[in-house]
Amino acid sequence: MFDFIGIESNLALYYAIDLAIIISLMAGMRKIAGVIGNVSSHDELTKRDNHAYGISLAGAVLALAIMLMGAVSGDAALTPIHEALIMLGYGGLGIVLMAFTRKVFDHIAMPEISIHEQIMEGNTAAAIVDAGNMIATAIMLRAIMIWVDSNTWSGMLLVLIGFVFTQIILMVATAYRRHVFAKRHGKMGMQVEIEKGNMALALRFTGHRIGIALAVTAASGIVIFGGDTGFVNLLAWVTSSIVMLIVLTLLAIVTRKLILPGVDVAAEVDKQQNLAVGAIEAATYIAVGFLLAGLFG
Repeated sequence: MFDFIGIESNLALYYAIDLAIIISLMAGMRKIAGVIGNVSSHDELTKRDNHAYGISLAGAVLALAIMLMGAVSGDAALTPIHEALIMLGYGGLGIVLMAFTRKVFDHIAMPEISIHEQIMEGNTAAAIVDAGNMIATAIMLRAIMIWVDSNTWSGMLLVLIGFVFTQIILMVATAYRRHVFAKRHGKMGMQVEIEKGNMALALRFTGHRIGIALAVTAASGIVIFGGDTGFVNLLAWVTSSIVMLIVLTLLAIVTRKLILPGVDVAAEVDKQQNLAVGAIEAATYIAVGFLLAGLFG
C-alpha cells in the first residue's frame, strides 16, 4: 500500500485559485512585456524571428513563476476572495519588480551598453544575461517570501525591502565580475564582449548570478525570521548572504579547477568564446549554489 498526502476539500478551491491566477499572469507576460518594451511581441517572435527577444521573454515568464512559488507556499488566506486578492497583489508586484530589475541591470549594473537595445537587435548573449538576471532575482525573492511567510499583506513590505537588498547584492556581484574581467584583459571590458555577442561569457555570467541567488536561499535557512524584529532579521540575512556569496565563489573556483584541470578558462571563454567551457563553468556555480541551498536552506 502507498500512503498519499491528501488535499483537504476546503483547500482545493484555494489551490485552484492560485493556479488559475499564476497561469493567467504567465500567459499575459507576452503582452505585458510588449507594453513595457513598447514593441509588438507577436511581431518580434513570428515576423522578425527575434531569438533574443524570445529568450528574454522566456526568462521573464520563468522568473514570475519562480517568484510566485514563494507566494503560494504560505498558509491559505481567510477567504477565497482574500486569497485571490493576495495572489493578484503578489503577481502584480512580481511583474513590477521584474521590470524594475531589468532597468537596474541595464542602467546601473551594465551602464556602458543598452541590454534592451541589444536584445531588440537580436543579440542572444545580451538576452541570456537579461533572462539570468530576472531568474536570479526571482529565486532570491522566492526565498524571502518563504522566509517571511509572505502570504499576507504585511509581508509585502518586507519583500520590497528584501528586493532592494537583492539588487545591491547582484550589483556588487556584477562589479566583481567586471573587475575580474578587466584584471585579466585590461581595457577590453566585459560589457563590450557581451555587445559583441560572446555567448560563452554570457552563460558563465548567468551561471554565477543564479549560483549567487541559490546561495542567498541558503542564507535564508541560516537566519531564523522573527516577526517582531523583521528589519533586523533582514540585515542579518543580508550579512549571511554576503558570507554565502564569498563561500560560493571560493568553492566554485576549487570545483572548477578539479573539473577543468589545466584549462585556461579566461582564454577559452573570454577570447575564444568556447561555449562548452562557458557552460561547464556556469553549471559549476549553479551546482555549488544548489549544494549550499540543500545544506543550509
